[in-house]
Amino acid sequence: MKRISIAIAMIAGVGVLSVQALAVEPSFPRNAKVFNKIDADANGKIALAEIKPKAEKRLLRLDTDKNNEISIAEIDVFLQKRLEQRRNRMLAALDGDKNGVITMAELDKLVDAMFNSADADKDGGVSLEEARDFRIAKMAKPESGAN
Repeated sequence: MKRISIAIAMIAGVGVLSVQALAVEPSFPRNAKVFNKIDADANGKIALAEIKPKAEKRLLRLDTDKNNEISIAEIDVFLQKRLEQRRNRMLAALDGDKNGVITMAELDKLVDAMFNSADADKDGGVSLEEARDFRIAKMAKPESGAN
């Protein structure tokens, strides 16, 4: 049961991250790295003049006809493309035999490998620190087969 909970938590985390990755509407940064990137004058505060151009640039990525307006059709195209990319990444990571179906055995194999990699001290449990370290290490190296 504990293993299933871990798998659900990992997959839920992927879902949350993919939703955040799809977002193009304006928002404030959630971490210091992004905050500092927007804070161009490095005064510890984000000014309207610093965030507005970033928000516009981010949204205008969807403007395929370059008319400075984002239509429902343009949003749909953008979201569909991102969903297809996410689906392909999920299949690349989870579908071990590449048959287009993710089985519980394939999920179990991936969860076992992730857990064993994250459990740095090999005590049979993953602490918050180990989970963070694992996530940082995973983000530092490119995923094979990812789009």
